[in-house]
Amino acid sequence: MKRFAFVVLLISIACSIWAQAEENLFEWQTNQAVAKEKFLKFHIDQSRKNRPTFVYKKLDVPTSGSDKYYVNITGVNKEMSEYGDYDMFEIYHNDKKILEHIPHALLYDVRYITVKNSNDYFIKVPLSNDSFALFFGGWLYPDGTLPEMVVVVVTGDTAKVVYDDYAYAYKYTPGENFAIEYVKDTDNLPITESILKNQTKHKIWKEGNMLKYKSWK
Repeated sequence: MKRFAFVVLLISIACSIWAQAEENLFEWQTNQAVAKEKFLKFHIDQSRKNRPTFVYKKLDVPTSGSDKYYVNITGVNKEMSEYGDYDMFEIYHNDKKILEHIPHALLYDVRYITVKNSNDYFIKVPLSNDSFALFFGGWLYPDGTLPEMVVVVVTGDTAKVVYDDYAYAYKYTPGENFAIEYVKDTDNLPITESILKNQTKHKIWKEGNMLKYKSWK
């Protein structure tokens, strides 16, 4: 009986730890997204130091209202590389720049955070009638350095980076039930079930007007 009670206690503790590992990716304050430092691995100097930049692509962000949003994919070369990687991006609302972000490493399309289900330059995840998240994917380097992922939450005239860290997805669910499961550190690609057993895994998913996060081994 004592042994059974001990096992039940261990299970309860494990369930409690699991529940504690789930949290909001960011917080809402006065209808604006507030980032958590723990999800911003890279603290990059966002000033361009007078370096000229060039717009490689201008991409409209589809919305159902009258507000107009678009993303400029930009870089320091006159033309985008033949591979399609780029240096930074800008977000505009009604022709007003509301964010300019310089990532830690080169960005690319989103193939590495969608398990190669999409080659778009970002994923849009609606959060409410007037807010949405944009997911940007990074470049997979030949030396095995995993891609960077940048997540921006846009509300009205504001845009805030709420995640900037490594991410290589092994599972992706698009649409209303949006979710990605990914690793941030591995020397083994492609990712298999046997590899995942020894990896710390991470998940970001949509829940109402919030993005949730958890990690587990």
